[in-house]
Amino acid sequence: MISAIIFDLDGTLINTWDLYIEAYRRMVQPYVRKTLTAQDIKSSKPTPELHFIERVVPEQDREHAFRRFITHYGNLYDSMAGGMYEGVSPLLERLRQSGYSLGIFTGKSRSAWEITARKEDLGHFDVVITDNDVEYHKPHAEGLRKAVGELGLNHSAVLYIGDNLMDYHTARDGGTQFATALWSKAAEEKEEFRATAKKEGVTWLLDSPDEIFEILG
Repeated sequence: MISAIIFDLDGTLINTWDLYIEAYRRMVQPYVRKTLTAQDIKSSKPTPELHFIERVVPEQDREHAFRRFITHYGNLYDSMAGGMYEGVSPLLERLRQSGYSLGIFTGKSRSAWEITARKEDLGHFDVVITDNDVEYHKPHAEGLRKAVGELGLNHSAVLYIGDNLMDYHTARDGGTQFATALWSKAAEEKEEFRATAKKEGVTWLLDSPDEIFEILG
């Protein structure tokens, strides 16, 4: 029986893709000679910010680069963030009314989460674990296990919901149940991902947030 739902954040509850691409572009630009485009950043297969900075910024400049990223993230949020996905707000309200514990485990930094929490009306979560709260990045399950531990539950009683296979591997290694949020994906991307996810062993693939209740019963 599922007692708690832990969500990934970006691409699952909120649409921050364009915001991240532009904030990353502005952060990385000082380190390259050519003028970067959004496509340049997309082609680099961007990851959550702390991991991304480790990959692309010289070690001695990483702290400054992170501060610059957070400045851009905050300044650009209102104009470039896409907000909560359709159906997310009523989903969270219904889950809370139904008595489920809710959590977030995200690859986002704590600073970026705090900006997001001020900007979006996501409501209260019983636990929030960010990339600053763990030693190892996803798909390592350290953060998910930490979130489950703070909720005081058995891992099998927790459903983790994310939008990619890295989240699935995190849930599998962390011993929780898993469902994929497909609602953030374009139609052509969704069908390709669905086929790949099924081959990987993903059981629950959700086209809309309210389909979660088909799992919960």
